[in-house]
This record gives sequence, C-alpha cells and structure tokens, in this order.
Amino acid sequence: MVRRSSTATARRRFPRWAWLVVGAVLVVALVGGVAAWYQGNPQAGGPAPAPSATDDVTAIPNGCLAGTSNDADGLLKAQKEAPHSEAGAAGFAAAVLRWAAQYPRPSVSDSTSVSAAILAKGATGTIANLAANLATAKPLPGVNSGSLNFADGRYVVEESTPDMVRVTVGGSEVRNGKSTDQQIASTLTIVWEDDMWKVRSDGTERTLDELFSSGSAFSGGC
Repeated sequence: MVRRSSTATARRRFPRWAWLVVGAVLVVALVGGVAAWYQGNPQAGGPAPAPSATDDVTAIPNGCLAGTSNDADGLLKAQKEAPHSEAGAAGFAAAVLRWAAQYPRPSVSDSTSVSAAILAKGATGTIANLAANLATAKPLPGVNSGSLNFADGRYVVEESTPDMVRVTVGGSEVRNGKSTDQQIASTLTIVWEDDMWKVRSDGTERTLDELFSSGSAFSGGC
C-alpha cells in the first residue's frame, strides 16, 4: 500500500524490484532488495548546500565512485578502492543503489557475482535476496533504459563507527535518457569486513523531503 501525505509524498518498502504506476506517482521498486521510497512531485524548499571550494573533498562522499559505466566490474572496483572512512562507506552505498536501480537489469551472472562480493556475512533485509529478485523481476513496458543520477543527490549519515556506517542516500531517476521528477533513496548499513565495505542491511530512515531538503550534497555524481 502506498501512503500519500498532503504533500503528495509516497513511501513504501518493496520485497521485489518492479516499476509500478500508482496514481500520479511512479514507484520504481529496486529489484533485488534495496528498500526505497519515491516522490513524484518534490516539495519546494531549495536544495541542500553544495560543497564549497574550501571543503575537504576527501571527507565528502563521491556519488560517482563506480564510474560512468555503472557495470559490475566498476562497482566491485569501487568497493575495493573505497576508503575505510565514513565518506568511503557513503560513496559505496550510493554506488550500490545506483547499480541496483539500473535498467535493463544486470545479468544473472553479474548479479550473482556482485551479491557474493558486496553482501556482508548474515546480511538481512530485502537486499539479502538481491540476485534472486533481479532474476525474477518482470520487464518494464515502454522503458528502454533507466538509471539513477547522484549529480544532485543527497546523503545523511544516520549512525557511524569506525567499522559501521548507516547512511541514507538518494538520487534522481533518469528514464529513456531523460531526467524525471522521481527521486529514489534508501538507507544502507555498511560494515567493514575482509578489508572492504560490504552491505549488512537495507531499509528506510527518513522521508524524501527530509533527505533532499537537509541532506548533504555529494562531491560529484554521474
């Protein structure tokens, strides 16, 4: 069930990845398990401040950590290179969400190898079934390509220790090569395991309005 507020914000958890049209809100459920929520008409209120020229960019997550190709190799390379820091974990979380939201969906081979590499031991939540849900997701009629752009994305660190970062990340949907007014976000718990960041669980921590009005900007996006 999609719950709408008076501000036309929709929020929902999804056990499978599928793109659903519900009223005026296009719900793009992240196949494989990243719990996400979407908003068809973002509220006014202005974007969060962008990093200034004096900011320490090494402390600001990169929204294009996996590179422009957004393939499995890029994601796994980003995982290995993501710094053991809060910014590294947040950048990796954005890379995971971006890879998961692409369409056409990753191949069975890619989703299997990615799942084996990025999921932490004892992973929970819908993301724990990433490969299986990708394999059974239905085609999206009328959609030739879909992606998630973090150029104007936002993030909020919900909790952080040296080896665990729970972070909400969100970006804007691009469909058939054109930007839409849809926003996609998820809260991922990232843990340092085997000398790299891995995903322990997924869920939702805050509304899109909260994330995009007060969240921090990434240092870059693609």
